Amino acid sequence: MLFIFLGANDARLPSKEDSSTLEEYQSSLHAIISLLRDPASEYYSPKTRILIITPPPIGELMIQSYTPTFAADPFVFNNRTRLFAEMAKQVAREANVPSIDLYSEIENRVREEQATGTWVSRYDGYDNYLVDGVHLNNKGNMLLYNLILTTFKAVWPEMLPKSLPS
Repeated sequence: MLFIFLGANDARLPSKEDSSTLEEYQSSLHAIISLLRDPASEYYSPKTRILIITPPPIGELMIQSYTPTFAADPFVFNNRTRLFAEMAKQVAREANVPSIDLYSEIENRVREEQATGTWVSRYDGYDNYLVDGVHLNNKGNMLLYNLILTTFKAVWPEMLPKSLPS
């Protein structure tokens, strides 16, 4: 089993050292998959199951509070991350591997909480899922765990603990 969960740092604005272009990100995802699927690769493992997980959305207000020098337009940063999430889903389709759209799952929950007033914070609700505006907190990790479990049930039910030999 290989989870490919990349992109939050790659999606940083191009002026950052650890950022990538969308094309570099796409190429990297394909390269990782090829390592396991290409018979000429020393890491060839045709039975390894691969799951791509999109990067989560970015809590810009949280990043601004942790990094006062953060000067990006508050919507550009998350919009750029959305493009990386879309690319991750595209690569999953192209490579015929399942994916989890963590970006949309968190965005939809944050928007619903904002609309219903069930989560009020100075960080627009992203602190319900992110610890620092980029990385998942306990609730974000539990959400991801449940999404992984749902994916296993749908795609690889034989991999669930109750299905494995004891």
